Amino acid sequence: MLNIADIMTRDVFTLEASCSAVDAAAELSVRGFTGAPVRDARGRLVGVLSRSDLMDPERTQGSLETKEVAELMTPALFTLRPHAPAIQAIRLMVREGIHRVVIVDDAGKMVGIVTSSDVLGALVRGDEILEPSMPGAGFERRRADAPARA
Repeated sequence: MLNIADIMTRDVFTLEASCSAVDAAAELSVRGFTGAPVRDARGRLVGVLSRSDLMDPERTQGSLETKEVAELMTPALFTLRPHAPAIQAIRLMVREGIHRVVIVDDAGKMVGIVTSSDVLGALVRGDEILEPSMPGAGFERRRADAPARA
């Protein structure tokens, strides 16, 4: 079974809380990211900014030009440890409806991130995310041409 460290991205792009929303949107677009963790002036993680945040009319009030990342970000982080099973990150993303989980060491320092793309990449590579006999995993292992159970 894979651990989070086996699938996480270690080189994490972050945004500054004081960055303009327009610049943040441009950075995410150029890099092909749908979101990024946000740091304050001291370098502490303070939230996550996603494309959804940038497009939320309640947050933007119609314009990004006068907004900073701190005004639009989601001021919450979901974190896990790198030694946890990868399935924990998947379950967390599904349960919370999120697309990224920040990975922190025992001191609380960010050491990586797991995104939906990281999970899909592991599946495409054929990595074993679940033990075949893992009870209650909520996933069924079957051949693609086999009929699904009712």
